[in-house]
Amino acid sequence: MAVSTQEFKLYENVFIETNLLSPDYDGVIVILYPEEMNVGLPRHIGSLIDNVSKLDKHIHKVPTVWNCDYVSGGRLILAPTGKITPYHDAKVIKEAARKGMARALDAGVKKPLLVVENIVDFPDGQLVCILGALEALYLPLQIRERKKTKDIIRVGFHAEEKRSEAFEKIVRNAIALERSRIFTRDIAGGDPERMAPGNIVEFVKKSFADVSNITINVIDNEEVIAEDYPLLAAVSRAASSVERHKARVVEIVYNSSDPNRVTDTLMLVGKGVTYDTGGADIKISCKMTGMSRDKSGAAAVAGFLKACSILKPPHLKVIGVLCLCRNSIGEESYVSDELLVSKSGKTVRVTNTDAEGRFAMADSVFKMGELAVNELNPHIYTIATLTGHAKACYGNYTAAMDNHSARATNHASKLQFSGSRMAEGFEISTVRAIDLAVNIGKCKGDDLVQVDMDAKGRNHQLAAGFLIKVGGLEDKNVKYTHLDIAGSAGMPPEEPTAEPVLSLCHLHKVLLS
Repeated sequence: MAVSTQEFKLYENVFIETNLLSPDYDGVIVILYPEEMNVGLPRHIGSLIDNVSKLDKHIHKVPTVWNCDYVSGGRLILAPTGKITPYHDAKVIKEAARKGMARALDAGVKKPLLVVENIVDFPDGQLVCILGALEALYLPLQIRERKKTKDIIRVGFHAEEKRSEAFEKIVRNAIALERSRIFTRDIAGGDPERMAPGNIVEFVKKSFADVSNITINVIDNEEVIAEDYPLLAAVSRAASSVERHKARVVEIVYNSSDPNRVTDTLMLVGKGVTYDTGGADIKISCKMTGMSRDKSGAAAVAGFLKACSILKPPHLKVIGVLCLCRNSIGEESYVSDELLVSKSGKTVRVTNTDAEGRFAMADSVFKMGELAVNELNPHIYTIATLTGHAKACYGNYTAAMDNHSARATNHASKLQFSGSRMAEGFEISTVRAIDLAVNIGKCKGDDLVQVDMDAKGRNHQLAAGFLIKVGGLEDKNVKYTHLDIAGSAGMPPEEPTAEPVLSLCHLHKVLLS
C-alpha cells in the first residue's frame, strides 16, 4: 500500500473518532491487555474477545484478525501486549500497537481505526500507543520519492464515545512527534549517496523552509572548516575531492516567540558521519554494512529541532549542530600517528582513524562550551553512534553519561525516567576520573590521544572523557551529557528508531500540556 507518511494532519487524514461503527474505516485495532489488568473494552467487543479467547489462547501471543459485526469494516484486529510485569515500561504498549497496525495493513486494511485505552499504570500510554501505530506506517524516504505517491491513508483514533480536549492534545502531540521522527528516520536511514553531506544540507533547508522560529547557518567553506573545525577537517580529507561528500557544519537555532519566557538553553551536537569506511584503519569482515547509519546522532538533533519548530516550547532556546562528513579511503586519508591541533588548542595524536566520530564533534563541542558562558541555564549534549562498546554493554539501549555538573542535578536519571514513559530505553553510565585520564597523550608534545588502543574496557566512557577534555569542559561548570546511541539507533534491516527524540521532548517539556 502506498503511504505518504510526511503529511499526517489532524482532521485531514488523521481523525479522532467516537463511533466504532463509523463507515469511514475498514478495520478496528484493539490492544489486548492481560486479563488480570481488568482493562475496560468498548461495548460488545468484550464478550467477543471472551469467546475467541476460549477458542484460541494464541490471541494473547500474536496479533490476530477476526470477523466482528460491532466494528467498522467488520474486521477486528487484536494486538496483545503479552504478560506485563513490574519490569515492563511503556514500550510494551508501543510494540503492541505497532504490531497491531502492521497486522492490519497485512490484512488489507486501508483505513484503520485504533482504540486507544487510558491505562492508569502508564501515564503516557495513550501517546505511546498512537506513536507505535504511526511508526508501522513509515515508508523510507527513497521508496516514497521513487513511487512519487500521493495516496494518504486515513487513520482514526478512538478513546471514548465523546470528544475531549485532553485526548485531542495527545493526538496533536503524537502527530508532531511522528513528523519529527519521520524527519529523523529519513536522514538516518537514507543511503550514503541520497544523504551525502551536501544532500542532507538541502534536505534540512527544504524541511525548515518558511519556518519563522528556525534559523539555519551552513558552514561549507573548506578554509573555514580547516580553521574552526580542524579535527572534522582531518576526518573529511579523503572525501573532500568529491563536492557532495565534503564536510559541512549545519547550525540550526530555535528561538522562542517570547524571549522573556526562556529559562533553558539546549545545545545539541550530533555526529553526522554519512558513511564510515573506517578510513585508513579500514573496517573488515563485512563491518561496513550499515555504516550509513553513522549519521543517526545528527539526524536526532535535526529531529528534535523539528519537534521544537512544530510544538513551539516558549521556555527553550535550542542550538543544534550537525557535524556532517564522510570517513572515506584514499591518498588523502588521515592516518594514525598524525599530530593534529584541535580548536581548543590541545594537540591530539591520531591512533585509530575508525574513532572518527569523536573527531567529527570535538571542535563543535568546544564552540558550544565557549558560547554556553553567555546563555541562560545551558546544557550541552552530544548524540552519536559512537562505540560498539556501548551496544555490547547495554544492547539496544542508549548509554547516558553526565559530566560533573549534569550529574549534580541527576540529569541522566531524569532522562532515563522520561525514556521509560516514552518507550525509549536508557542505561546510566558514569564518567570517572580514569575515563578522562586515559585520554592523556603518551608521546612528548601530545596533550591527548584520539583513543587509547591499550584500553581493555570502559571504551564508551573514555570516549565521553575525550570529548570533555578536547572540548574544554573539564573545568567548566557547564552541564554536559553524552548519549551513545550505537545500540538504540537501529541497524539494517530494521528501520531507524529516531531515538532519543521522544525522551528529549518529554524531559524538556516540548510537548503541549
